Amino acid sequence: MNKVICVFSSSSNTIDQAYYNAASELGSAIASQDDVFLFGGGLTGLMGECARAVHRSGGKVIGVIPEALNEKGIVYESCDELIVTSNMRERKAQMDERSDAFIALPGGFGTIEEVMEIITLKQLRYHNKPIVLLNISGFYDHLLEHIKIIVDQQFAKTACYDLFFVTDNVKHALDYVESYAPEGFEERWLTAVEPSGTDDIKAYRQMADFEYCKIETFIPKTHLALIKDALRSVDAGHLGNYDSCLSYSDVTGCWRALPGSRPYEGTFNVDCSSEEYKVEAICLAANAKKTIRAIKDMHPYELPVINAIPLYKTGL
Repeated sequence: MNKVICVFSSSSNTIDQAYYNAASELGSAIASQDDVFLFGGGLTGLMGECARAVHRSGGKVIGVIPEALNEKGIVYESCDELIVTSNMRERKAQMDERSDAFIALPGGFGTIEEVMEIITLKQLRYHNKPIVLLNISGFYDHLLEHIKIIVDQQFAKTACYDLFFVTDNVKHALDYVESYAPEGFEERWLTAVEPSGTDDIKAYRQMADFEYCKIETFIPKTHLALIKDALRSVDAGHLGNYDSCLSYSDVTGCWRALPGSRPYEGTFNVDCSSEEYKVEAICLAANAKKTIRAIKDMHPYELPVINAIPLYKTGL
């Protein structure tokens, strides 16, 4: 109750009546449970239909619209609160920040782009809010088939299916939002640069108790010069008698690769080597986050693993 629910949807006036019926049902249901309806501020299509249904049922409507679209005949002028942004990117940022949950009705390019971005942001730990695809008349079936291809071909983990909920029933969609309990984030290949949860924040606070920190990562041998430049760019060295504290070594070990892994290729209990270096760099603990950021920005892997390890002083 009293959640701000962001609804992505179409502005087209020429679509099937079944979609309008679903938009009207959703708007009425949001209002009836005293939640707040937030949307892109449009007058036409499913956007306007859902907003009008909210108002018919006594609910509150918040619209977020870019200045270029804030014109009569385009904007839903009856919004209880209308936020006018300078551009589309700012519009989406406002919608993301102010919302407690996201529901996607059927829509065009804009709707698909919005819901895929909000799913991606959840995957990357920028938020942990409920997301629903309201699959009216099987509208999202083909998108879901393509997501399955993405997972099957290992462009994403199977756990990514848990990032969103799919239903063709308005009540089930709102029940999911109401009962949603954020779970711990699934481990992924990308190391979060900013602390996003209680454990992360605790770890960063503990790191602040140490003067130095060791940063570990794996890079292709072809990128050694680049990582050196990246570390110099954030002044990661200058420790004691050293202008730079970086070491690297060939990766040789024993592993069993998962299907599709690269560059590792080997069988279990057989020594194998790869075209990678394991890189270790020492930096001031206060510079740890910007050092991680610099490595991540130069790294050729889309989802690199970057570890930060606080170092004790021994006094020896």
